[in-house]
Amino acid sequence: EFDRYYRHQAPAGEDIRILDVTDRPNPLPDTLSDFWMFDRSTVVLMNYEKDGTQINRQLFEGDVSPFLEYQRIAVAESVPFEEYVHGGHRT
Repeated sequence: EFDRYYRHQAPAGEDIRILDVTDRPNPLPDTLSDFWMFDRSTVVLMNYEKDGTQINRQLFEGDVSPFLEYQRIAVAESVPFEEYVHGGHRT
C-alpha cells in the first residue's frame, strides 16, 4: 500500500496517517474492523480474509458514536504518512 497508493496520494493532499503498533500495544480494540468514515455520520466496514485480501465493504447501520471515538484515538496516536516515511519510522 505504501508504494502503490500512499506515496502518490499524500503529496496530492490526502491526509494519510500511520498508526504503527509494531513495538507498542494497539490503542484501539482488537475486535475493531478497518473502516471508512464519511462526514462523521456514515461508516463503511471493510472486511478481509486472514491473508489481508479484501472480501467486501459493508455499510454500518448502527450508532456511529463509537467510531467517532475510534477516529479520535487513531488520529491522536498516529503520525502523518510523510513524517512516518521521512522521519525514520520506516525504511
